[in-house]
Amino acid sequence: MEFAQYSLSLIIAFALVRFVTENTQFHLRAKGLWVHHWILAALTMTVVYLMEIDNPIVWGALTGVALEGLRRKNWSIRDSKKK
Repeated sequence: MEFAQYSLSLIIAFALVRFVTENTQFHLRAKGLWVHHWILAALTMTVVYLMEIDNPIVWGALTGVALEGLRRKNWSIRDSKKK
């Protein structure tokens, strides 16, 4: 059942992040860098791993967030719209 929890949380998180990113204009940009949600998810995964948290719902949700960001055309950390 853990795999089912992982899979469902992955799908739900992916869809939720997709909805939020398509309907908001919130961006974290600083000094020519663009901090995407896939970067934040990867950093959070590192922390969760180091804390030895093995909850399938947490891992599924973080994977869903990261995959949604990586599937986009512009996923580079360089800010192409640097002002």
